[in-house]
Amino acid sequence: MLRLSKLFLLGALGLVSCAHEPAAQPATPKVEAQFSAQGNAADSHWFEQFKDADLVQLIAQARKANPDLEIARAHEREALATLTAASGTRQPTLDAQASFLPSQISTDTGRWFPGMPRQTNVTSVGVATSWELDFWGKKSANVAATEADYRTSIYSSAQSDLALCAEVARLWFSLCEAREEVACLEQEFKARYREMELLEKNVKAGLLPTDPLSSAQLAAAQAKVDEGLGRRRLLAAENALRAIIGAQPGAALPVRKNFEPVAALPNFGPGVASDLLKQRPDLMVAATKFDACVAREGAAMADFYPSVMLTGQAGWQADPVSRLGRSSAGFWSLGPSIDLPLFDGDRRETNLEISRARMQGAAAEWRKAVISACREVEDALGDLRELALQEDLTQRVVQATQERLVNAEARFKAGVANEAEVIAANRDALLAKRTLASVVWERREVAVRLATATGGGWKP
Repeated sequence: MLRLSKLFLLGALGLVSCAHEPAAQPATPKVEAQFSAQGNAADSHWFEQFKDADLVQLIAQARKANPDLEIARAHEREALATLTAASGTRQPTLDAQASFLPSQISTDTGRWFPGMPRQTNVTSVGVATSWELDFWGKKSANVAATEADYRTSIYSSAQSDLALCAEVARLWFSLCEAREEVACLEQEFKARYREMELLEKNVKAGLLPTDPLSSAQLAAAQAKVDEGLGRRRLLAAENALRAIIGAQPGAALPVRKNFEPVAALPNFGPGVASDLLKQRPDLMVAATKFDACVAREGAAMADFYPSVMLTGQAGWQADPVSRLGRSSAGFWSLGPSIDLPLFDGDRRETNLEISRARMQGAAAEWRKAVISACREVEDALGDLRELALQEDLTQRVVQATQERLVNAEARFKAGVANEAEVIAANRDALLAKRTLASVVWERREVAVRLATATGGGWKP
């Protein structure tokens, strides 16, 4: 007991000499200002509010087959197993042991005497236990860090799911826009080509010079190029959508007949600005990464203190084996041991500095994520306001060009207008329709951005 007390005294002196204070933690990010618009944020069924059955079906398929989401779920499963293993380190270990040790003593070493057996076959059966006492909280800190890692994996999985749904919606709306664009471009090329044919007739008849014809030929060629570009964009959108939902190349995708009806436009709002921190899983990821760094700093500080291990053994040792189980063959040992750090080439100091640097970096990443999140919300709100004005104006243009086309066709049938006037009116109507489709579908894509920028109705 006296020797043990001296050891504990030496340990206490070591603690005084190498104690460290926790580093000052950075301030927690806050969102105090209000957004530039008001309204309730999207709920967890935000994609259903577009009232597009094809979109709901595509998201359901993506959730089943997307490899990125499967990877995120696998990481979550791995983090849970790691947490379970880390929690077990705080408990004592108990192992069953058995050994058989045959040996023979040399007669030429002076350790053997006549009558003494030269050979022995010692058989041992018993148990061994060890338990590192967590006096300084090192194990608890490591478990807390691992628990924060597990929460990070949960939030990362939720963020992957939210990002997947948003990307499916964006690609689907982009595909719808590309299809309408290609349909309009096909008609525009036909109009340009017909206009070129009419000019060719007039030039051959000597009614017009060749200058208007060359301009019409150039316009027709450009319309064909635009149509080709539109088809390429359509193909790229189809392939991207197939990839994200886990479909094979060339797999059939939903088709909207006559491009109607257009997906509804939900009235998403930004919600309360201060609630953004707990509504976005990616911000919770940043927060839990910071928590893990704080816990690991605690473990690094506890590493400066002595480790106290309690070890013990109990069982039977006998030769021959038939004596196992007798009281005379029993043995046991139980006692503490202390590992007091004295010199390690500044390894512990370096580890502590690393943990504090990582904590500082995690805090900065958290603040950066919050700033980016607020900017994303404001960007979406601003885009929705501008697109609403553009859609209203473009709808008026579409209506005006349609009226012009109807009047031109009526005049052509009455014989008071030529076909060129009808072609020009039709060409303008197609351009206005194509412009409207671009604005309409982009507005819905921005609505998806706003829904995800506010967390998509996610709750921790």
